[in-house]
Amino acid sequence: DYIQPQLQAFIQAGIRNVHVGLTNTGTAGLPERIKPLGTLLDAVRAGLPIRYEDDGDWTISKGMSASDSQFNLIGYSYGSLLAAQTANFYARQGHIVDHLVLIGSPIDSGFLEKLKGTSGIKKVVILDLTDKGDPLHAGMGQTELLEARPTLARQFSANRAEGHFYYAQPVPESPRRWKALAERIASEGLR
Repeated sequence: DYIQPQLQAFIQAGIRNVHVGLTNTGTAGLPERIKPLGTLLDAVRAGLPIRYEDDGDWTISKGMSASDSQFNLIGYSYGSLLAAQTANFYARQGHIVDHLVLIGSPIDSGFLEKLKGTSGIKKVVILDLTDKGDPLHAGMGQTELLEARPTLARQFSANRAEGHFYYAQPVPESPRRWKALAERIASEGLR
């Protein structure tokens, strides 16, 4: 429910050529009554190999072109891990990724440092939500991730757009939050 309004906020903040590459992969092909399990499936995947550099089939490619005037990747939570894998893939292919924005990302520290040092990725922007009560943060270890599970489960089931789900669960205040996030990202130079 937050994807389309957030995309509109990006466009209003001056970020153009916005495309959704992939969201909530756990729900693909699932019956409607089971789709809520998609978030759980993505959470399991996020705690496994996708947190680390992986040459597997994690990249987002549908609807994107590395030949636009600026090639930026923005990802939130599990999507941040897909964005990181995709940026790594494109950089290895000789493309330039202008900005890689990781929001609420549980990315491993080693992979994060590799991305920051990759010449094909000009700028890595980390937007942790720890000030909102998110137990996840970029560069966290596996033990920290495991210890965060009860807090994440409480925040998710409360459905009050708190902590890790600050931008992902729509509440009356969400349009203001989405606008502020878009403006913050645009201030990094994304166009």
